[in-house]
Amino acid sequence: MKHVLSIFVTIGIVVNAEAQFLIKGKVFDAYNQPISIGDVLLYSVNKEDLVKYTTLVDGSFEFKEVAQKEYWLQVSALGYETHSQEISISENLELSIQLLEDVTELKSVEVVALKNPITTKNGNFKIDVQNPVFSSMVDPLEVLSKLPNVQISPNRESISVVAKGSPLVYLGNQRISLDEFIALSVDSIESIELINNPSPKYEAEGRAVILIQLKQNTEKGTAVTLGETVSFRQNINNYISGNGNHSNGKWNLRGDLNYNTIGQWESNTFAFAIPEENISSDYLVLIPDNKRMQLNSGLGFYYPINDNDYISFNTIFRRQTDKAGFETETLLQNGSEVNEIISETQNDNQRDYFSGNFNFNKQLNKNLNLFTGIQYSAFNQKLHTDISNNYDNEGLELDQTRNQDYNIQSLAARVDFEQSLSENSRLDFGLNWNEARADAFSEVILPGTGNQEITNYDYEENLYAIYANAESRIGEKFNFNLGARVEYNQVKGQLKNDLQPLVERENTRIFPKVGLSFTIDSTKTLSLNYTRNINRPNFSRTSSVRVFINPFLEAGNNVDLIPTITNEVTSNLQVGNTSIFGGVYTNQNPRYFLIGYSENDTVALLAENNMDKESGFYAGLTVPFSHKSWSSTNSVSLTCNKIKDSSAVFTKAQPYLYVYTDQQLKVAKDTIVSVGGYALTPRKEGIIERNGMVVLNASVTTTIFKKFQCALRFNDITKAMNFDEGYSINGVEANGTYYADGREMALSVKYSFGGNSVNKFKNKDVDENLNRIK
Repeated sequence: MKHVLSIFVTIGIVVNAEAQFLIKGKVFDAYNQPISIGDVLLYSVNKEDLVKYTTLVDGSFEFKEVAQKEYWLQVSALGYETHSQEISISENLELSIQLLEDVTELKSVEVVALKNPITTKNGNFKIDVQNPVFSSMVDPLEVLSKLPNVQISPNRESISVVAKGSPLVYLGNQRISLDEFIALSVDSIESIELINNPSPKYEAEGRAVILIQLKQNTEKGTAVTLGETVSFRQNINNYISGNGNHSNGKWNLRGDLNYNTIGQWESNTFAFAIPEENISSDYLVLIPDNKRMQLNSGLGFYYPINDNDYISFNTIFRRQTDKAGFETETLLQNGSEVNEIISETQNDNQRDYFSGNFNFNKQLNKNLNLFTGIQYSAFNQKLHTDISNNYDNEGLELDQTRNQDYNIQSLAARVDFEQSLSENSRLDFGLNWNEARADAFSEVILPGTGNQEITNYDYEENLYAIYANAESRIGEKFNFNLGARVEYNQVKGQLKNDLQPLVERENTRIFPKVGLSFTIDSTKTLSLNYTRNINRPNFSRTSSVRVFINPFLEAGNNVDLIPTITNEVTSNLQVGNTSIFGGVYTNQNPRYFLIGYSENDTVALLAENNMDKESGFYAGLTVPFSHKSWSSTNSVSLTCNKIKDSSAVFTKAQPYLYVYTDQQLKVAKDTIVSVGGYALTPRKEGIIERNGMVVLNASVTTTIFKKFQCALRFNDITKAMNFDEGYSINGVEANGTYYADGREMALSVKYSFGGNSVNKFKNKDVDENLNRIK
């Protein structure tokens, strides 16, 4: 490694001696919207000779190989005043330019063109959140759900991508947790992008990345946005948000406060049998009104030391309480005994999440940048449960009282270096450290007997990682990147009263990533990628906490879970705005939620379990389209996923289709009607069979006085979000349905006032395991 670095540094010194630099810039209008079309000219300082010329592309421009001297820059666009300024080049330069409208008084002019808010490039999807259909939303998670291939779980606590699994979430180049994303103000977000082929600079944890970009370079001052959404599902829900940002022209302070009251409705039914034990069960669970309260808050501070160096800190606190009473009707046959059981359960659940970090960024020289940071995170869950059962109409009796407490604390640190070797080459390298400790306490009291059972499980995990990644542009046609990450992982889990640990593992793994992009011509680009990834179970999935469903079935966790390792090859052909994409993959030890039962168990357990292997392929096409007042995005993909396990009954895997569409029509100057949704055909994945569904959504949004937005939205119009699944594994045959409370009518209002901050907020999460804490 020492010799490799020496070669790269030597090359960098030689290239830098040529003193060729890069000028990049973004051009906005008075409302901080990118100006998509315009001309950018670079003259000699005396304005006599034209040195370079380029055009704006989605508000951005770039000049390469610019010699070190002074120049005169001119930016012009139809309908705006020309901007000119003198610039001096002695290093790479990034500019932000705001053009003023060239006002001409006209009568009865109406603009009917509508830009497509969803674009695709190299297989990646991007939403322009400033589009009124999305900017009127109060909840950023709802905006995210409008991206093609992105699926939000019914409980709004996890994200998945079709054929990719759980993605990482990034704010710019900075890793954030789902809790931090939920706490963001929609008004502060410029775009959300789904990266299906993330570069080696992203962690080995994810096969896909959700990239959030915030608005930048707005006027200094104070900005406040207030919003509220009233949602009508099975119950009435209310989401209130308040977000503020203040800058004095240098430092930046931002805060977020969101308060949500949700009447969550849940239900599921399952029929399962264990033939070898002559046991069968059929049950229906109904939670008519889970009174959920969510408080999301955040506070951040950013102070620039100079143009390149800064310090910052960011904190987030989230509290969620659930007070849910639910009823379960169960028909249980155990041998020759048959019982009809009605169970009533009262749950009082509280979950607290906190994360705080400190960053320091320093440019050591023109070509070398240092970032270092430290982060502390904590999660606590307290669950009190009273369980009463009524066997065969003999009367309801209190059977159990449970008190469960789960705590986890995580400390992480990292050091990153970015070495610019030349205008077309860069080397990134660094190291990370993370330590997590968890304690799961469970107390079960049996009032009838007076017996008490206490379980205390300790979990500890350490992760050390070092990485390097080189990116290079070869000529005008090829872009190449090569990187690798080495991780050393220690895991130990032990019951406090046991002498030997239940879990004790130690692993060293290497995760290579290779990418090649070839520009065929100005409208066509072909990309090929290979990557090896890891997906670790959430820390809470390794605890001993359990949730009662009925007297013979509980939902819980699995202390024996191991990570999933994925090898994947992907390709994408970009032809104009159209993407043709595909990939093949294999997963070792994939994880799925299944009902399991062992001979000595008193109850069956619904928990996440490792399977032996998973493999598959996918191929698809995405076509965005815009014409006058109509914009359209359509995507279709074919996926074949095959799961295998030695203890399961295997059936033939069959491909399934995923179809996505989003149609927007501008019916008036400030009013847009949107219709869209997605469809999935039935899925047979070797072991698990799932149903198909067609989900349709619609909305009407309008803007009044430029700062007051309101929207009326209809989600899951077809009421199709019911998830059926069936499988036969480890001696358990099961078929069931999870009912989602997806049909919704929501009315949203949002009002913004005040100026905005001139500085963009810079802060970076250090802990790469944030998404595993909950």
